[in-house]
Amino acid sequence: MAPKLITVIGSLNTDLITRTSRVPLSGETLTAKSFSTGSGGKGANQAVACARLSRCKQSPSDGMVNVQMVGAIGYDIFGRDLIASLEQNGVDTSRVKITENERTGVAVIVVEEATGENRIMITPGANYSIRPDQFDGLPTPLPAMIVLQLEIPLDTVIRIIGTAKLHKVPVLLNPAPAVPLPNNTYQGLDHLIVNETEAEILVKGQMPEGSVKDNLSAACDIFHQLGVSNVIITLGGEGVFYSDPEKRERVHSSPIKEVIDTTAAGDTFVGAYAVCIVKGQSICEAVHWANIAAAKTVEKEGAQDAIPWLDDMPTT
Repeated sequence: MAPKLITVIGSLNTDLITRTSRVPLSGETLTAKSFSTGSGGKGANQAVACARLSRCKQSPSDGMVNVQMVGAIGYDIFGRDLIASLEQNGVDTSRVKITENERTGVAVIVVEEATGENRIMITPGANYSIRPDQFDGLPTPLPAMIVLQLEIPLDTVIRIIGTAKLHKVPVLLNPAPAVPLPNNTYQGLDHLIVNETEAEILVKGQMPEGSVKDNLSAACDIFHQLGVSNVIITLGGEGVFYSDPEKRERVHSSPIKEVIDTTAAGDTFVGAYAVCIVKGQSICEAVHWANIAAAKTVEKEGAQDAIPWLDDMPTT
């Protein structure tokens, strides 16, 4: 049987990463500890996570799942490096378009060494050239899952979700960076993965009482009532809460030796979860395995470079 296909539609960015002892105050200048560049963008990160977590490092062209990236880059060195990085990780880049009118997207990332926490500023560039009319249909063969984020235009994301529904292709939406969404976006949505901050933005004014963190079940109820089948709320170092049609569970965070960099933890979780689901595993199994993958990611520096390969993980 041919491997299942995951299509990730989203952003590709070059990361410009500064590591510092702390974030400077307004008007303050600090000497940073180090600077580096890397391949990133939530879309590309999630594509790499899907690829790495479905194949061994020694054989990136031979995976249990095929992964295709759909997005846009500029005609520049950043874009060429992003394509090369994706392909080295086993991702099909044949549907990444090159635009001469926009530069490749850039993310400026500041990482506090003491905590591993990060702050990110994004210049979308070519990512915003992905328009709704490109997705009036879906190419064949149809994927087993489409993975989406919100670093491409929102109207494009909404069009893709609608087209996927018509073709009965499951969609995993990771609405980050979060903005309020039209209610019909959720109707028939198969998988929603959010962190607690994103969840607060999405359910603002709808919680019966307290915050999302104080009442995770109530937040999940809101998303279920809007039409989402499976809701996963990640809680950083405090684990994950998930709710599917049959079960709700709080999953504690996996052991971490030392938090070095949290940049790609969420994207790793999404990729690991997607791989498990298309392989036919349960929501419970997918959440637990993704939780382990995200924990391994924060123990290393960088975004894509920190994402574990299948042979770094326990068997599922």
